[in-house]
Amino acid sequence: MLVPITFFLLIVFAAGQTLWFLHLRRQLRQQLQQSKMRDEAHRRFINQFIHKLATATEVAEAMSIVVSQVCEDLGAESVGIFVPLEGTANAVLQGSACTGFFPVFTVKPSLLNVKVHENARYRAAYFHAEQLRAGDGPLGQIAISREPLLWNSDPRRNKDSAQLFPREVRNIMALPLMVEQHFVGIICAVNRRRGELNPFTEEDLSSFQELSSQPALACSLVVVYADRQRQDRIRREVEFCGTLQSSMLPQVPPSWSDLSFSLYYRAAFEVSGDSYDFIPIDDDRLLIVVADAAGKGMPACLMSSMSHSFIRGTISHYTTLNEFMLNLNHLIYSNSDDAHFITMNVLLIDRRDHSCEFGCAGHTPLLLRQGDGSCRALKPQGPALGMWPNEFLDDFETVTFTFAPGMAICLFSDGFPEALNKNHEEFGLKQLQMLWQDAPRPSADAVKYMVDTVRQYRGEEPQSDDQTLFVISRTAAVSTS
Repeated sequence: MLVPITFFLLIVFAAGQTLWFLHLRRQLRQQLQQSKMRDEAHRRFINQFIHKLATATEVAEAMSIVVSQVCEDLGAESVGIFVPLEGTANAVLQGSACTGFFPVFTVKPSLLNVKVHENARYRAAYFHAEQLRAGDGPLGQIAISREPLLWNSDPRRNKDSAQLFPREVRNIMALPLMVEQHFVGIICAVNRRRGELNPFTEEDLSSFQELSSQPALACSLVVVYADRQRQDRIRREVEFCGTLQSSMLPQVPPSWSDLSFSLYYRAAFEVSGDSYDFIPIDDDRLLIVVADAAGKGMPACLMSSMSHSFIRGTISHYTTLNEFMLNLNHLIYSNSDDAHFITMNVLLIDRRDHSCEFGCAGHTPLLLRQGDGSCRALKPQGPALGMWPNEFLDDFETVTFTFAPGMAICLFSDGFPEALNKNHEEFGLKQLQMLWQDAPRPSADAVKYMVDTVRQYRGEEPQSDDQTLFVISRTAAVSTS
């Protein structure tokens, strides 16, 4: 008798085990199906969001898809997302996107335009300008605590906290949005829809937390996209400024009887602090300028372009080189701050008697080579333009000399003597002067020789500063013997 009973129990046990395994298998299949559905939902969301982001004219427009989807999934009346305001280190959050009639949490109703309360379009527009300070109110506290919020208007449970929320808020859920431990914003769902279960529950909060990965990822994508947009815009603006700056500089040197002019100019980056010009004062006099604005990048470019315009404006009432430099100093000082100034070499050539007058405002020296090969450097005293008001200055010192046959002149910016090799050693002014002494006679050959030599010294090191080199030579006298 015991054998049949034991056999029966074994059959019952096996059947139970089989049913349990079938139930477990069914549960695993359901979980796998749910996981696939979640993955598919994430995939659809990402594809849809990226497509929206690629075609949207505004980033906020792309975020609208996020709040709309979350609002639908939760059965909420409205959903809003706040993201950190750039440059505030998460201390201030700004409205990014909302759907439905999202309440105003940051301002008392009595202080708002009535249209903001009555019109959803006005409310949405106000939301994008709304700023939420970290630590202020229940939502602001989330930016500090990084803890979720679940609240309903049951006076028996939340009597003390009811005054913290706008009157139209019956129930609310809010979460910090995190991506790899980085806080990227706050998402807030307000009020279950009429006719649906009220209020939000702990189960709803769990669902909300599961959904939060999508808006968190969206906020992260928006930051990346906004950075890319900003970088692209800055790059385009810098390229435009560089093109505009180059167009202001004369491209063809003047042609003057027995004088030949050769020029080399190359910016280290998209825009340059170097500038040059050659401006006829009248039929017989030519003013040559080589300048270098302090600093690099856009500030130096703007300073250089401003000075270039001042030079062109001042030349129309030219009297003397000293007065010209004083007038230029006054204009630059009056239109810049203490951190910005410009160094400059100014050379006036009069072809009637081949006389030259040279002034230097804190710039590199002029290198002069006689017909017999002897060389010297000229650097009259004078501060950089824009450093001091004219009341604090004496006259700018100038030197005069005759541009004799066979003589050559070299003007340059500090990008040449300060060129660095792989050991970060400067080429040096002394070595540049020796290079000038050995340079070929024709001005074009001299420029090429000096530029190539400095480039070879630099090797694979990138050009660290703007470079301008100007060589002027006078044809040697023809011997009659």
